[in-house]
Amino acid sequence: MRILSLHSCKLYAEESMGKIVKFVICNMFIFNISIVSAIGYQTRAGFTSHDWQFTGPIHKWCITDTVANGIHICWKWSNFAPATDLNARYNFYNFTNWNWNWFDGVNVFAQRSAFHSMDNHPISGCVYILGNNMLARDQAPGAGLFEFFTVPNNLLYPIIAVTPDDVVHCLYKDNIDGDTLLYSRNWSSPININSPMPGPTFPSYNFSGSKISNKLIAVWLCDEETVQTRIFYRISNNSGIIWEAPVQLPYPPTVISSPTFNDYSLYAMFDAQDNFHIVTAVCERGFAIPAEIWHFCPINNPQWSLVSHYEAETPSATVGYNAIFACRPTIVQNYHDNYLHVAWEQFDSLNYEPITSLARADIFVAESPNNGLTWQNQRPITTPNTTSKRFPCAGGVDHDTLTVAYLIDSIAGFEIMSQGRATLNPIVIHRIKVPLPASVIEEQSALYAQRSLLYSEPNPFTSHAIIRYTLPAQKNVSLSIYDVTGRLIKVLVSDTKLIGEHSVIWNGRDNRDVRVKNGIYFCSLKTNNKVITYKIIKT
Repeated sequence: MRILSLHSCKLYAEESMGKIVKFVICNMFIFNISIVSAIGYQTRAGFTSHDWQFTGPIHKWCITDTVANGIHICWKWSNFAPATDLNARYNFYNFTNWNWNWFDGVNVFAQRSAFHSMDNHPISGCVYILGNNMLARDQAPGAGLFEFFTVPNNLLYPIIAVTPDDVVHCLYKDNIDGDTLLYSRNWSSPININSPMPGPTFPSYNFSGSKISNKLIAVWLCDEETVQTRIFYRISNNSGIIWEAPVQLPYPPTVISSPTFNDYSLYAMFDAQDNFHIVTAVCERGFAIPAEIWHFCPINNPQWSLVSHYEAETPSATVGYNAIFACRPTIVQNYHDNYLHVAWEQFDSLNYEPITSLARADIFVAESPNNGLTWQNQRPITTPNTTSKRFPCAGGVDHDTLTVAYLIDSIAGFEIMSQGRATLNPIVIHRIKVPLPASVIEEQSALYAQRSLLYSEPNPFTSHAIIRYTLPAQKNVSLSIYDVTGRLIKVLVSDTKLIGEHSVIWNGRDNRDVRVKNGIYFCSLKTNNKVITYKIIKT
């Protein structure tokens, strides 16, 4: 037994539904316990000091596997900075005993591995993990007993997919010119998958295989300076032997005036009916806000659907490197009721890290009961606090529980980009009952009405108050300040606003730009025929 001194420990606190849950970080590890969050609960798979998990879009690093009766998770691990010990670390959450097989997971490779990707065999339940010049295959589901195979050494940012016919497929960039997207089947001679279309100028691509057939989809984003950002995809119906011609996705019907696809937001998957789905993010070209999450399915009419829209009138912090305010979506299907679930990271423009001055992120989810034609229950599953939750992966659904994996960054911003110091960051899975029952929806709606539909902070305030409000749909909005006699003091907003979260700052002045006296004031939000009032105190 290891004896821990008080000097080797510090407390980590998570605010959850008005309660504080604490656990201890001890030197180089964190006690493995579960904590209740805004919706559902978290359990820690391990930790890492390497907070930059993905260079481009997120690929599968968390997989709910009903064959293996558990959850596979594999993340980029390091124990300190600089990350000379970088490796792929694996853990398995076992549904038999509802616990992790290892306290902090196990390293997959004997040598340093700076990049990896993971997929599972749909029949055996064993995972395949591709690292630098080496493929690892678990010998039993969740065992962590890997056998290794040498692969070509020219793989740049490789992503693998495993199909039911026992074929390992790999999509990667050419490490010579860097602009060609290559595909290899069981490490055969690669073919140019993007030709005759342009290839990705960044590792902005993704790859997925069907788990009920041998279909494959390669999807990539081309961002050329002289041409609007474009997304292409290519399909194979026979395990990569023959590929259909590349198809360019049209732009979604966004209200953003100069839209562009986000380089780091591109994810594809096949559903139980063997149809493919793509999720991505759209923003204003050259800006991180407004930001939208969009879903595409070729059999839908219309093919594009808006998952979520986010904008803030008064952002007080930026999002930092490789991000926009809502980005990195992933998508899964519940095979029992065919609901689709999307998870993404969304930054809070008014919750920022004082060390780096960067906005912190929380994890949001949405669900669709009709194959993505419409989306509902857009909501955060984490509570805003002094951490930033990053790189969410919707790992799958087992019966009625959605699993989302993410990193909890202690300091917002990437240490590798000199944005703050290296910290030990938990890697967690978050388990959420889906679809949300009516009682939970009402409870969360009531909580959100207090926290987000109309909320002001700090309260009381001295110099300025930050007022947030969330709209369930596009509405005509009037947001005004009144004194205790009902006299109009200040009109803050009078406009049509889109669905999502909005914020505005009141500087404590009236419509004549005169500073008001200390006392009680009321913020009134009018949307169509509904009025919500919130008390604000100026000191």
